Amino acid sequence: MTDLSLSARTRRVPLGAALRAAGAAVLALAFTVALAACLSALTGCSSGEASSATSSAQTGGEKATEGAPTAEAGALMVASALNSEPYEQATSTSQIGFTVELLRLVGERAGLDVQFAKAVNHKDADQNITPGRPEDVAAKMAAGEADLGASSIPADAALEGVALSEPYLHADYAVVTKMDTGHDDLASIQDAGTVVAVQNDAAIAAWVAENLPEAEVVAFEDGIDALMELNSERAQAAIVDEPRFRRYVQVKEPHLQAVELVASDKDYAFAVAAGNEALLTAVNEALTALRADGSYDALYDSWFGDAGIANEAAASREKGTGNAPEAVQDSTGA
Repeated sequence: MTDLSLSARTRRVPLGAALRAAGAAVLALAFTVALAACLSALTGCSSGEASSATSSAQTGGEKATEGAPTAEAGALMVASALNSEPYEQATSTSQIGFTVELLRLVGERAGLDVQFAKAVNHKDADQNITPGRPEDVAAKMAAGEADLGASSIPADAALEGVALSEPYLHADYAVVTKMDTGHDDLASIQDAGTVVAVQNDAAIAAWVAENLPEAEVVAFEDGIDALMELNSERAQAAIVDEPRFRRYVQVKEPHLQAVELVASDKDYAFAVAAGNEALLTAVNEALTALRADGSYDALYDSWFGDAGIANEAAASREKGTGNAPEAVQDSTGA
């Protein structure tokens, strides 16, 4: 083995041999240079194209993951009370819900990694801790602690310091009864003494006052609690968001039925800080794309049942009819 270290002993080589070796080295060098020139001429175009393609791909990748302006590059911090099942809800290890999954799809479209920050709770007049409200979400964003708010925020909410996205979910109201209890239509729950459990919503309260004036109304902050009140038969009817009713029937209690679908103007929207037009545009464009390619309907199907039924309800709403479409009643298992 030849010793190539700097500590190797100096070896003496005869002059003739050295000259011959030098000549051979020169010839070898010339041959190598010529060969390299030939290869360069043969492959110059393709290597240039490959280099250009690689550069282009890298540039395109950067654009795809650049994302909209957020506090932390590449991340979308979402403030949510995470207390509105089945839209957004916190478990011991993660966040789940239709809105949560929709936001993750929006994040993918916008090149942003979605993360959740729970909105602060507040105290009521009696100093009881109650779930976070849209105002809490807006305050968290105003404090710079989140980029986007998603806490079942009505699209017509007046929240200081934020702008609202295009609606991402419409919710009519379902008047719900339990099967085999004799309450199969609206007339059957209009008698005095009928207990109606409702989610706390001004529009629902107004509808009940007009259409069920004799009913005893019990209001709940969470619509799921109203459905549980009905399911336990402590109430004879419940009125909640129609998508919420769909989900409850799908995973909890199939023996509930919608006897009336009340058309509403209720839409839910996301909130971004006022002035962040780039993020607002990115969110709206992502929502439009998800609807166009069918991703939105697929997600809706997985959480609430056939999106086509919701579309039928929307058509009925536009025509001004208030009764639940037959397909809505069929979807409950009747």
